[in-house]
Amino acid sequence: MRMCRGRLTLLVVLAAVALAAPAAARTAPFLPRNLLSTPDTSIVIEVSTNHIEYSGEYVNVSWSGVASPAATDMLAMYLADKDPTTSLPMKYIWTSLSESAGAPGSGSYSFQVYNYYEPIKFLFLRGGFSNKSLVAESEPVTAGNPQQPAQIKLAFTEDPSEMRVTWLTQFEGAPFVRYGLAEDELDAQVPANVTTYTAADLCGAPANSTGWKAPGMINSGVMADLEPNTRYYYVVGDEAANTTSTVSSFISAPGPDDAVKLLAFADVGQYNEDGTKGFGYWYDTYGLFDEFYAIGTLQYTALQAVLVTLSQQADQDGTILVYPALIEEASTGEYHSAWHNGDVSYARGMAWQWDTFGHLMEPLSSRVPTMYSPGNHEYDWPTAHDSQFAEAIDSGGECGVPYKMRAPMPTVSSDDLFYSIDHGPIHFLQLNTEARFDEDSEQYKFVVRDLLTVDRSKTPWVVVGFHRMMYTDAFDGVSEASAQRVAAEMRGVFEAMFVYFGVDMTWQGHNHVYQRTCPVFNNTCVGYDKEGVARGPIHVTMGHAGFMLSPSYQPVEAAAYADTPELAFFGYCRAEVNRTHFNLQMLDALNQTVRDEIRLYKPLGWELDVNATQALIFDTPGAPFTDNPTNAGFKYIISTIFPKLLLSDIVGALSIIGQGTPIYEKLNAHPSRPISAEFMTQTAQSVIDFVTPLVNATNLQEIAGAALPMSAEAIMESFDWVASAWKGRIAELVGAQDYAEA
Repeated sequence: MRMCRGRLTLLVVLAAVALAAPAAARTAPFLPRNLLSTPDTSIVIEVSTNHIEYSGEYVNVSWSGVASPAATDMLAMYLADKDPTTSLPMKYIWTSLSESAGAPGSGSYSFQVYNYYEPIKFLFLRGGFSNKSLVAESEPVTAGNPQQPAQIKLAFTEDPSEMRVTWLTQFEGAPFVRYGLAEDELDAQVPANVTTYTAADLCGAPANSTGWKAPGMINSGVMADLEPNTRYYYVVGDEAANTTSTVSSFISAPGPDDAVKLLAFADVGQYNEDGTKGFGYWYDTYGLFDEFYAIGTLQYTALQAVLVTLSQQADQDGTILVYPALIEEASTGEYHSAWHNGDVSYARGMAWQWDTFGHLMEPLSSRVPTMYSPGNHEYDWPTAHDSQFAEAIDSGGECGVPYKMRAPMPTVSSDDLFYSIDHGPIHFLQLNTEARFDEDSEQYKFVVRDLLTVDRSKTPWVVVGFHRMMYTDAFDGVSEASAQRVAAEMRGVFEAMFVYFGVDMTWQGHNHVYQRTCPVFNNTCVGYDKEGVARGPIHVTMGHAGFMLSPSYQPVEAAAYADTPELAFFGYCRAEVNRTHFNLQMLDALNQTVRDEIRLYKPLGWELDVNATQALIFDTPGAPFTDNPTNAGFKYIISTIFPKLLLSDIVGALSIIGQGTPIYEKLNAHPSRPISAEFMTQTAQSVIDFVTPLVNATNLQEIAGAALPMSAEAIMESFDWVASAWKGRIAELVGAQDYAEA
């Protein structure tokens, strides 16, 4: 996600204003210690089975005997062996939305249950997130086959003749990988290593406390002596338990002369296929957002606006579109690899959400080697190794541990999560923008060493992948970890180096849109040479793969984005690359239509001319980055005072996925989803209407609580001007989206 602490500061203002209104049943923050056990023997919860036979099985849960049912009654899934006063719900529904017709106080719902390597149970809570009275609970539900391999994922090692496969089981057994050139000829077998991690390995709450769940055993084996660019078949299993996975296959690492086909995306996350609501990390971190009010009240509306402004952090609804599209691509058997540049699961301390992600991703990751780079929501914590952002807490206390343990990458060390590999005619350099990258850092030294040793006669193309943007059109630019500040720091450290060494593209995420620059240096489009070869890198942001869209563009377009698309809809990228052509497409996940395409060319036998790249660096004076005369006041508002533009951002995004659009139908297909896109559009607008009259010079000064960077009147004037320009850009961008053919 492109901003966290800055937006939370903004939302404190919104919440404070909204909560100042008369409240209907205002209650205490939802903290586990406030959960009271008040059994009601008249309420009965029954489950359709006490043992699931396979991970992902649906369990029907019914309830009855609820006297005077309320809108705030909820049915939640918990870890059975954990005290619910010291843990958080895994997912939940509002029972009022699933009551049986003609039978108030009773109903049923089908929950999808994975093998969580611990038993689970269902609790009936009254008061929702307020009084939090635990009145009834079900019998535990366990897994019937705890050693069945789950969450299988492939990844390359530093040796192109190898392929790593990683999977989870409940216990340590005798794991193995069996593989061969035909489905019925799995002649080679290797043992797998077994490891895990504990709460003590994590850095903070909720990851090591209320959100903790043991991951099970992490099994990882390496298939060796593979021929290049060859299809192999494999199974994983446990000899002691006599269990195996179904047979799957992959294409081994291609050689320098092979054409390759790739998938690329970022900021995917996960969602609950059963339509239940997830539980976000901020509930355990930011007390102000833990207030709950009855459905339909102004306070409830304001709170929902806060949650949606945080991009529905527990439920990345765009994944409903993106996962099926990616799985369909994987099912063709044509892809050599997939590249996921950060903000992987969005679990952020809710361990079971890693399990949800692993299961959703398995149809892709078990067929297509998937390579990751960490994002802020996997890594950021003050005590994370070599942290770039001293105060960031975006990982919910995970500090990179679940990320690196569950999907091992060929990193330079267990702590330094950057690496490089050759992949066909491409050299991939994968960085960690959440760790230090200044010139004294180990990461910077690694980048220099790596680019110095790339053999361009073998890999004429170089792609650098990372999470945060090096170029961005996002408006966020004040806090330490803000988009524009980090982008400027990255350009200051890496841009000249990338140009000098002839980097062709960067792939990045963080901002939840698709954008690409021209071939650029110093914010100046540098074009192509006489042979048609790009003279500078093209920076591609592909953070539109699941999290709520963020069409938060600057009011005035940056020079680097002149005549290039900036598109706000859910999707992903794919590429076909050989020694002379690099074709990158961006697809709309709704109907897998190509929405953008860039084709790069290099003649056969091309050689890097460092004299030309050096001359380009010295001869390109650069275009100034947009800094409108009123921009200082605008930035101050965006970062510390007033959420109006932020909420307009929601309205802009939802106008793309609102009532009547094909995306709306998919996002709201499940009858239990309580918040529709139409309702959220109305919610956002209602909060704008509610807050706007309260903003005047006096209130602005009071809200700030400190000296303003300019007069309050100037800030308000600045705001009006920028808001108008910004809304004009949103209207233009939204108007350019055409889903009529979907």
